[in-house]
Amino acid sequence: MGSPILWWILILQMVSTFCWSNGAGHLCCSDPPILDPHSGAGHVEKLGGLPSYVIGSPYSKHAAVLISDVYGYEAPNLRKVADKVAAAGFFVAVPDFLKGDPFVRADTKRPMSVWIKDHSTEEGYEFAKVVIQDLKNKGYSAIGVAGFCWGAKAAIQLAKRHSIKAAAILHQSYVTVDDIKEVKVPLAVLGAEFDHPEIVKQFEKVLRRKPKIKSFVKIYPGVRHGWTIRYNITDTYTIKKADEAHHDLIQCFVTCVLTMSGPQCCSNPPTLNPNSGAGHVEQLGGLPSYVVGSPDSKLAILLISDVYGYEAPNLRKLADKVAAAGFFVAVPDFLKGDPYVPSDANRQIKVWIQDHNTDEGFEYAKVVIQDLKNKGFSAIGAAGFCWGAKVVIQLAKFDYIKAAVLLHPSFVTVDDCKEVKVPLAVLGAETDQLSPPELVKQFEEVLNGKPEIESFVKIFPGVVHGWTVRYSVEDETACKKADEAHQDLIQWFSKHIK
Repeated sequence: MGSPILWWILILQMVSTFCWSNGAGHLCCSDPPILDPHSGAGHVEKLGGLPSYVIGSPYSKHAAVLISDVYGYEAPNLRKVADKVAAAGFFVAVPDFLKGDPFVRADTKRPMSVWIKDHSTEEGYEFAKVVIQDLKNKGYSAIGVAGFCWGAKAAIQLAKRHSIKAAAILHQSYVTVDDIKEVKVPLAVLGAEFDHPEIVKQFEKVLRRKPKIKSFVKIYPGVRHGWTIRYNITDTYTIKKADEAHHDLIQCFVTCVLTMSGPQCCSNPPTLNPNSGAGHVEQLGGLPSYVVGSPDSKLAILLISDVYGYEAPNLRKLADKVAAAGFFVAVPDFLKGDPYVPSDANRQIKVWIQDHNTDEGFEYAKVVIQDLKNKGFSAIGAAGFCWGAKVVIQLAKFDYIKAAVLLHPSFVTVDDCKEVKVPLAVLGAETDQLSPPELVKQFEEVLNGKPEIESFVKIFPGVVHGWTVRYSVEDETACKKADEAHQDLIQWFSKHIK
């Protein structure tokens, strides 16, 4: 049988050959891209302390992080993928996890076996955690991650925890069957025919034994490792296969990140009624506004609606309640006659929101507040619901108002709370994918660190996003929970608007 030493040498050579072809060698490094720091339709900014190529609307609240292969974040084809994902409604980040030191294949003095020692995937995982936390601090409520080759290992590490909503690994390196066994979020595995498909099939077997974890596994024929981002732009077949993988990636993210987290914002749409409420409509700041209460009170409250606008009956009922406590209440039409219509399949929320950004709402609010002040109202408070909460938090950073309330907020970030200058109440739901309890608790921590600013934070058990204005009037429990929040809002304003 020969010397045991010779057997060990043979085994080590076999392992080395396998590893070289499965993640650290010619396949991993083939078809190197020509890096271009100016490529893509986005721009570079800091995320988690790292330069990051970013693209997409910051109002989407759904983020995707793409973790590069060994060639880094300046690869043009990778940025093209980011642009595609952004077009599907995501804010996309491609951080520089290699910290300005991508692999250079032409550098014979620093082959892959040397370079990889300076860029362990474990380090990439640690960087990724910081980036994801930064995104959460900025208000992104649902995050998906995709890793390419080297980046797949960091992605799979993240998938073992609940810090992300879904993961995808494309022509993975370093990922093991044991890794797959620990996955806790929906996972897509996109492999190549000429890149150890037998390993991908092992992953698939493991995932099938985890029926509670949604998974998607596909081996693309006629392609090799790296095909999704290192394709030759003159090779029609490879481009087609790369595009197919990109489409599958986007569908996975839409299904597991966007669809699973987005509907709450638009759930339980009200039946709008322009004649609802005990008040009437008049112009304020150039906008039609539902108003109720005595103008002699000199104390005014501004209610800023969610995406369904100022004609929602439950919102107007709340205005009537607040008016009964001694305030003049205004509910302006910040959506300018164009509330979101969930039945309009041609204009989904990600399209509608582009015509109604909260910055525009903030500008409208300033004009309305000035009009109220011109009419003699000496103290003004503002409350925002979902979409409207972002407008209110912007107002709370200045002296436009005396106090603010956020109810099941959307788009509000930890950084927003750091800038608040007036008393602030935050009323959150136990079940809220847009502002989950853990995010609301982060708001509370920031506000507790500002003792000079009075604050009140409450998470209501057994309710979901939108519960204060989109409850069913026939549901006694829902009405009771909504009324509890309404009373908290009224007490807050009674205390601070004098």
